[in-house]
Amino acid sequence: MSRFLLFSVLAWSAASVLPAATIIIVRHAERSSAMSTDAPLSAPGMARAKLLAQMLRNAGVGRIFVTDLLRMRQTAEPLATQLHLTPVAVAQNDTEALVNQLRQLGEKETVLVVAGSTTVPAIVERLGGGPVAAMPDSEYDRLTVLVTGADSKTRTVTLRYGEPTE
Repeated sequence: MSRFLLFSVLAWSAASVLPAATIIIVRHAERSSAMSTDAPLSAPGMARAKLLAQMLRNAGVGRIFVTDLLRMRQTAEPLATQLHLTPVAVAQNDTEALVNQLRQLGEKETVLVVAGSTTVPAIVERLGGGPVAAMPDSEYDRLTVLVTGADSKTRTVTLRYGEPTE
């Protein structure tokens, strides 16, 4: 059901505002309980990363952006492997650099962005997606789709994927 909904949203978005770039933004999947700033994904996190890859394998993703922590790379890895893509790494604390790269996307380009809980809302807001609720530390299932149109308007759809985490 969630795959059908995601594909329907992506198809509607592409049809309604072409030319456009589609930016799919998720927080990294569940991390291990290791008390480290660069903690890896847990087993449920690896399962969520695989689900994300299954959901997006036919979405037309041509590039993947990740912040430079291990759990971001691990979340993107299953999709990157399927699509034979090398994720573009951006410094975790340099949201502006990432937003600037996203603003340069080409027409009809679709990308995935994997970032942290504080970075995801900031990216959505800076790309014109409107105010975004903060992400609690326990939230891993939010998937936001931004479609930037030639009319300079950004359309935003927020979905949930995988097991609910709130």
